[in-house]
Amino acid sequence: MGCERLLVQVESPRLMDNPYYERLINAAIRFVSFRPRSEHELREFLLKKPNHQDIEKVILRMRELGYADDEKFASWWVQQRTAFRPKGNRVITMELKAKGVADEVIASALASRGSESLLAAARQAVARKMPLWSKLPNMARRKKIYDYLGRRGFDGATIGKLIDGGAD
Repeated sequence: MGCERLLVQVESPRLMDNPYYERLINAAIRFVSFRPRSEHELREFLLKKPNHQDIEKVILRMRELGYADDEKFASWWVQQRTAFRPKGNRVITMELKAKGVADEVIASALASRGSESLLAAARQAVARKMPLWSKLPNMARRKKIYDYLGRRGFDGATIGKLIDGGAD
């Protein structure tokens, strides 16, 4: 955490003489230290702080440091949602829009995901539920899979591939 402090101190002395600016920078760095954040999330966080007249300067500085980058955030979010909590493109799009990420950035992040990765994520999402559904009749199990994956944001084509490909 000490290296961020040094990066902030390299700034012009005029800005660092402002104690509110230094507090905002330190709060912003602490906020992004837990996980990447979108620029919108960072702005909303800083607006809750008192004396927020320097927010645009702080956002600009965070961009320079690489902490406020929506492209990196969106690709990280898609990767996390593919690996740990498998979700379909529809749900990921809604989550990223709620975090203030632009539509073009969302589209490029989802395009990098690929259909094979999407199918693997759907398989992973269903894997935990299959022991519960294994004793159900074939049609009831298919309906459960379709409904479950639909709620998790997977499209019909991906669900169909999964069901026809051997999730039964």
